[in-house]
Amino acid sequence: MDLLLCLGALAVVFLLWIKCKGVEYVIVHQRWIFVCLFLLPLSVLYDVYYYVRAWLIFKLCSAPKLHDQRVRDIQRQVREWRNNGGKTYMCTGRPGWLTVSLRVGKYKKTHKNIMINLMDILEVDTSRQVVRVEPLANMGQVTALLNSIGWTLPVLPELDDLTVGGLVMGTGIESSSHIYGLFQHICVAFELVLADGSLVRCSEEENSDLFHAVPWSCGTLGFLVAAEIKIVPAKPWVKLHYEPVRGLENICSHFHEASKNKQNTFVEGIQYTLDTAVIMTGTMTDYAEPDKINRIGLHFKPWFFKHVESYLKRDVGGTEYIPLRHYYHRHTRSIFWELQVIFHFKNIYTFLLLLDLLILFLRIF
Repeated sequence: MDLLLCLGALAVVFLLWIKCKGVEYVIVHQRWIFVCLFLLPLSVLYDVYYYVRAWLIFKLCSAPKLHDQRVRDIQRQVREWRNNGGKTYMCTGRPGWLTVSLRVGKYKKTHKNIMINLMDILEVDTSRQVVRVEPLANMGQVTALLNSIGWTLPVLPELDDLTVGGLVMGTGIESSSHIYGLFQHICVAFELVLADGSLVRCSEEENSDLFHAVPWSCGTLGFLVAAEIKIVPAKPWVKLHYEPVRGLENICSHFHEASKNKQNTFVEGIQYTLDTAVIMTGTMTDYAEPDKINRIGLHFKPWFFKHVESYLKRDVGGTEYIPLRHYYHRHTRSIFWELQVIFHFKNIYTFLLLLDLLILFLRIF
């Protein structure tokens, strides 16, 4: 009872403070409050729903059947737009809050919105080493499935919420791109609904001009409804070596040499000032030295870029073994370094402590 009274009193004080300062001021200048109390809990619920839904659909093998039905619905919407004279431009009906961008697309209000509900993994063909996915399937979803069965994408951009459609129509890069190129270079075929409502498949052998024009096109050539992407065998661990480097020429030289060495599956550099950086090189491995394991994806671990910076501050290199999926999504928790702008904490451990208390509170109530 005393706890509830304290919480009630805090809530009243909090609401009075918001009323005094104004909602806009709080959201803009104290964003961490809005993020902790609303966005984080809602994001957890959304992610749980999203992954459970994807797992069930894939396990029940209903994805291909639902896919064909949904593609026909997209074709119907496009043909309706065409029959009505095509007086406005078309765009996807995906709301702006679902995109990995701060930009608000005002064109969504004036263009014809085509609803595209395609977010599933359709098929994993290990004999051809190809996965067939829908455009709204994201990187978190793809790694959760592929890594669990011993496969992965050769190029897997870091953030969980990046979608296949965005990476195809825009571009995607990863620390393995020195070997495999950009995301579009691991794609073997695209399926699109064109402006006349027709469904077209394109690849190196079939409609090759369209196949090469799709990347970077930002959706101007048609609506992507499926993509076939190369997969490669995966190992459970990444052996990652950290090397602090000083001096701009030295940084460029180290990064260039590391990228030329194709024995390095992963090459990444984080530059903290004009003359200081940490160059990381990694390889996949089946085994890990127990005393060097670092599960960087756990919620109480420091943000990855802060962890990397510790090697720079100590001016010493080091080697760790990181679970493959933790490595792939190493920048997700901090959105690279964006969260340190949102959360005004001098010490990240203060934030992590508050986050742990929030999680405990949610579990209790």
